[in-house]
Amino acid sequence: MNHTIGMHWTPSDYTSVRGSYSKLMNAIDIRPMAESIFTEHAIGRVLWTDIISHIDIPSSNCSHMDGFVAKYNDISTISQHGSIKLKVVPRRKDGKRENQILLTGQTIRVSTGEVLPRLGDTVIPVEYTQFDSKNSTIIVQRDFAKGSFVSCKGSEIARKDLLLNKRHVLRAQDLALVSMLGIRKLKIFKKPRVGIIPTGNELTEDITKIKRGKILNTNSRVISNLIETSGGNPLDLGITPDNIHKIKNKIRLALSESDIILTTGGSSVGLRDLVAESINGIGKPGILVHGVKLDRGRVTGLAALRSRPVIILPGPIQGAVNAFIVFAQPLIRFMVGLHPFNKPFLSAKLTEDWNARKKFQNFTKIVYVKLSRSASGEFHAKPITGETTDITVLTGSNGFILVPERLTILKSGQKVKINIFPGLSFSSGNPIEFPYQSEKSFLPF
Repeated sequence: MNHTIGMHWTPSDYTSVRGSYSKLMNAIDIRPMAESIFTEHAIGRVLWTDIISHIDIPSSNCSHMDGFVAKYNDISTISQHGSIKLKVVPRRKDGKRENQILLTGQTIRVSTGEVLPRLGDTVIPVEYTQFDSKNSTIIVQRDFAKGSFVSCKGSEIARKDLLLNKRHVLRAQDLALVSMLGIRKLKIFKKPRVGIIPTGNELTEDITKIKRGKILNTNSRVISNLIETSGGNPLDLGITPDNIHKIKNKIRLALSESDIILTTGGSSVGLRDLVAESINGIGKPGILVHGVKLDRGRVTGLAALRSRPVIILPGPIQGAVNAFIVFAQPLIRFMVGLHPFNKPFLSAKLTEDWNARKKFQNFTKIVYVKLSRSASGEFHAKPITGETTDITVLTGSNGFILVPERLTILKSGQKVKINIFPGLSFSSGNPIEFPYQSEKSFLPF
């Protein structure tokens, strides 16, 4: 339902987070797309299709030990009749070693990973042999089971084996496996383009102007980094002044260049909301929700234009990040082939009581916490609170609790689920770090 522009909101006007997200999804039509990229550049990307092996690995029987390959029948009687002597014959040098035939009473020296000759079915480690270089023979003094130290053709990977599933997030070892198959390019989910439109006459990119009443545009940088760590490609379209004509033009540009559009600032409970007016002036359905039961972040707006989502992020940093967490990141995850809400979390013990703000007790709440770990390895979570404009709430935390509408109190000692969010909890490629009491407490040995 569109809210009338120019009226103050009351709490009864707010829509639940779940209801808001549902309205947005029903009004948009965004679909994941595929692209092909070189395998070596695919770390962290999501597979569009299954990876099925078209070859056997190993491609032939080979040794997984330095030693001598023999026919099992030649050494099978050692336990009954004592040591045996085998004639060492040279290996073929023409590149077709697997076609060389091992005759009765013969052995060939092999290295780890080397292809075995035909009829050679058992490898004797070099330390269990006595080599006579003068006569080119070895003496074997103990028996080995048939097939000892032999990696059979296709024993690790067989032709037509399913190796990696569609929607698998590619890791370093996966790319090595794919390279072994000779696959030079991979079809993966394309990263969505996420346009960012910072609005407001007070914003500047020039730090020298902040002494003259301007505000440094840090929100766009935060949101841009969160887009990137969530899997999207950020497109910062630059600061736009509080002018409906200019805001409209910027939104139209974003619609032509982006899959998802985010505006920062310009959403308030004032008498006029220029961003909302601009959106409704471009087309329908326009504003879907303007006022969400989210603390912080209640002035978030959601809209749809040309079947694409437009998310109006609040100006204060906590509200902007909270709205990104519950609305923008799920859309990005959907576009890159991931489950929108299946995110990593830790279980931790709360170290202090927490109470919802009285005016917003029936809202969905995001509580930022500082995770630490005790000497016993148990995780503790300390609530970090402050004004919605305080960036220090975010810098002082490394996780958050998503508190549903029905809950208003969290007690000290209570077990809580801490959401781990890339870009907020840890930087891309770096594990989350927890404060600890002493280095000795966490030695892994």
